[in-house]
Amino acid sequence: MLEVIDMAVRSLDVTYNEVSWGIKDTSEDVFDYEFRVLRSESAAGPYEPMSVVFQDRYLFRDSQMPGSHAFRLLNYILRVTNKLTGESVDYGPVTKEPDEDLISLEIRRHLSTLYREFTGRRCWLLPVRTFGQRCPACWDHVLSKRKRSGCKICFDTGFARGYHHPIEVWAQIESGTPAAQQHTNVGTLQQVNNSARISADITAKPRDLLIEAENHRWRVTSVGDTQHNRVSVLLELQLHRIPASDVEYSIPLRLGTSLHELELTPARQFTNPQNRSSLEDTSTQILRIYNAGGVVP
Repeated sequence: MLEVIDMAVRSLDVTYNEVSWGIKDTSEDVFDYEFRVLRSESAAGPYEPMSVVFQDRYLFRDSQMPGSHAFRLLNYILRVTNKLTGESVDYGPVTKEPDEDLISLEIRRHLSTLYREFTGRRCWLLPVRTFGQRCPACWDHVLSKRKRSGCKICFDTGFARGYHHPIEVWAQIESGTPAAQQHTNVGTLQQVNNSARISADITAKPRDLLIEAENHRWRVTSVGDTQHNRVSVLLELQLHRIPASDVEYSIPLRLGTSLHELELTPARQFTNPQNRSSLEDTSTQILRIYNAGGVVP
């Protein structure tokens, strides 16, 4: 199988993206393989083909750009297929982002370990769709807006299926956030706002959903980041708790396994040290690095 290297997305034009790649030196016949470029706005997919099947080409220009959106991030993968065996391998995803240097990658690795092993919880992020097929049930093509709310086809996003595939994240969700209740003429409004931190190896944008194992569903209202050399290493999410009566609670979350089989909180949080040697174990040194608080160095 051919090995793809140096895959990247570059463009200085808002009307197209250029996806380029190379292949590692090989003795195989390149014409025994086919290439195809696929695209999604979520790293977890689903991906849609953007090119026809081609051979011996190493540059693709994606001119089918969706409408302008400040927070959208397009992901590309390259599918390489052996014509003789039918075997396919996907390379990527890659996005049009600054290249990570070694320091940025190390900070991300430390933060991912911190949240996965000590201070985070297993959650799922559902990226909202910002382009594609309009909802056939509630979208008015004349007025260019939704005709009603509570639609279970687009989940009030205006786009069919509403959200992309769930992405597993380890998030440090703040605790002790005060709950507010407001009495209005139409009833009582109960509001809960919160914040969470995740490593920036996962991207997020406003209107995405964050789902906890207890089925608490949060809407991302804003996203802040900490950067190193213009590379995001930490994301700060501002969250709004979605009322249980809203249509977002009808979105199916298919994980492929039962919840009781998943480890939802870090196993090390349940280890009770009984002697001094266990406290001095090297596996706990990351707490000293971050002062047990998750602060970016």
